Amino acid sequence: MTLPRAAAAAAALSVFLAGCTTIEPTPLSESFATQLQGQSVAIVIQEPSTFGVMLTRDVALGPLGIPDMNAQGAKLLADNHIGDPAEDIATLLGDRLAGRRGAVILPARGRAATDDAAAIVAAAPRDARYVLTVATVSWGVSNIPHPRSDYFVTYVARARLIDRQTRAVMAEGGCLQMPDGTEYHGAAFTDFSADNARLVRTELATRVERCIHFIERDMLGL
Repeated sequence: MTLPRAAAAAAALSVFLAGCTTIEPTPLSESFATQLQGQSVAIVIQEPSTFGVMLTRDVALGPLGIPDMNAQGAKLLADNHIGDPAEDIATLLGDRLAGRRGAVILPARGRAATDDAAAIVAAAPRDARYVLTVATVSWGVSNIPHPRSDYFVTYVARARLIDRQTRAVMAEGGCLQMPDGTEYHGAAFTDFSADNARLVRTELATRVERCIHFIERDMLGL
């Protein structure tokens, strides 16, 4: 049986925004922050989730339309050379840890294919005392059909600071935010794909900037 369009859209959007990762904000404690002074911190970027494009025809299918959404999204990224924003988020957070907490950010970066703390630590340079890992959890162009068909860009990221020795998460933050009206809403996907996906780029930059704000607040207390 086909899901009602509103219910199908809500189901698909929940996949867009939540991915498969739980984000539980854990602020950097003052006692731990003092221990970062002079300590080496490596950056590890996790493999991003698939960029999805929810076209109007996919809405009625709900989760069954996800393979087509992912294929459309992969094509848009490849055709327009759009990269994972987690790199820039990690750079900024690393700068904050260095400037505010005196941490030493290592230049070499690691890559991890999974969300597992052990795999992330293993991907970090061996001389790192702590590991700052950032992941793009969910991103794409979504579509809410009611009261009209609206397209808009979504972005969710997660950052963690992990103790290399114990693999414990010392601080965590993310930006799991439902649409709040600050997004640009377009009536057609062509509004976003036109001009080398210019609107996707500008909206993604805005979402990422907002995401950084929440991570700095909830994870670093800034």
